[in-house]
Amino acid sequence: MTQNTMAVKAPKTNPAGTFSMRMGNTTYVIGVHFSKESKDTLEDKMKRLMRDDVRTDNF
Repeated sequence: MTQNTMAVKAPKTNPAGTFSMRMGNTTYVIGVHFSKESKDTLEDKMKRLMRDDVRTDNF
């Protein structure tokens, strides 16, 4: 019986609050920040952004 000695590369992990996106040959690292004092949920924020875009005809 032979042993498998191939090294397995662990995927790179991003720090909390960041993610990476690859477009073509460029990799973008995006950082996000949310206020801990905020009372809005993500759903509230998205609805507000969409409502504001419709009001300003910005879509």
